[in-house]
Amino acid sequence: MKFILAASAALVGAAVLLSACATTPPPPSTEMTRAKAAIEQAQRAGAREYSTEYLNASMAKMEMAEAASAKGDNARATRLVEESYADAHLAQISAQSAKSAKAAADVDKSIVTLQDEASRTTTP
Repeated sequence: MKFILAASAALVGAAVLLSACATTPPPPSTEMTRAKAAIEQAQRAGAREYSTEYLNASMAKMEMAEAASAKGDNARATRLVEESYADAHLAQISAQSAKSAKAAADVDKSIVTLQDEASRTTTP
């Protein structure tokens, strides 16, 4: 009887361990590739100059995700990769917005300069 109870306990323990292994998420390799591409796009969009905070946050989260993945903590790695992607995308959009605002300000300045020149040449 004790043997049956011990064997049953061992089987239940093995089943619990196997089910824990089966629920471990896979490494987020595809997501990491996508997030790294988003970081590169943000850098090309000028995030290093116009949106440094978001770009740095994205890069730091990517490093933490890679470390978590190397330790086998794939759930944490996946979460960090998703956050890294979101930060990179925000950095890209912020940089594009800042560049557009700068270009609009430059155009406004040029218009004022042209108006000043036009008023000087028509004044007797």
